[in-house]
Amino acid sequence: MGSACKNCNQNSQGEPEIQLKPAQKVPSKQTIVSNSGEQRKFIQDSIPLNPDDQELVKNASVLSKFHKMQMKNMGYYEGEWLNGMRHGQGIYTWSDNTVYTGQFQNDQLHGKGQIIHPNGDIYEGEWANDLANGFGIFKQNNQSTYTGQWKDDLQHGDGIEEWPQQIKYEGQYVKGKKHGRGKIIFEDGSRYDGEFNNNQASGNGEFYWQEGKYYKGQWKDNQMNGKGEMFWPDGKHYVGEYENDKKHGQGQFTWENGKVYIGGWNQGKQHGKGYIIEDSIKRECIFENGRLVNNI
Repeated sequence: MGSACKNCNQNSQGEPEIQLKPAQKVPSKQTIVSNSGEQRKFIQDSIPLNPDDQELVKNASVLSKFHKMQMKNMGYYEGEWLNGMRHGQGIYTWSDNTVYTGQFQNDQLHGKGQIIHPNGDIYEGEWANDLANGFGIFKQNNQSTYTGQWKDDLQHGDGIEEWPQQIKYEGQYVKGKKHGRGKIIFEDGSRYDGEFNNNQASGNGEFYWQEGKYYKGQWKDNQMNGKGEMFWPDGKHYVGEYENDKKHGQGQFTWENGKVYIGGWNQGKQHGKGYIIEDSIKRECIFENGRLVNNI
């Protein structure tokens, strides 16, 4: 996060550049709950290794619970069967010790269930067609947690992500990415509340620094871009245009003593023609990269 304006002087060169880079602090992850495509092939392989077991489950014309069986993919299933397919409640253990406990329908994970991966990651919630669909909670072994809606193994809809560093995001997701309205609180107490696009702060949003500084306006790719306003707790104020986190274009800066600069900015510095208003006197001026070169 960029630093606050410190020791801003009150001369005509204006205040130091301000940089805000929430990209460094906005966590991003896209989680596939039920592992790789190879694993899914395993999920679909419901053929018992033992020929007698194959015949047993094939003849299950009503919902029937059988003993623990080893499968052709070297995994194990214990639970209910119907017409040769896992159907109902059961426990499936893959050869890599991934374990699913929950409901099956027509040989697929479907309904409510929990999957525990060997690395300690856990998903518990709703499933449809072998994928996380509906409401669910995903806990990673690094103590990060997502609670919310899923679609085809991706966060989709409303959800909450929390990280052990005391960072929390609450808002909307689309296909595994923060997208739409959301707010994120960082470990130092600063926060962003606004629009996201593909995990980036983009659109209209507000950012509050822990020390009391506040920005509201437009964003693009996690940076202040477009029209916006910055407020400082000591009374300083800027309203105008931004580009890549810096004042750029036309804008007005007001110091805490009431002095005002109105004019052009380039990469955070006063540049071009402008006006300085001080003690009710308006003076035309020209700046070059923050340096006063002509004071009319």
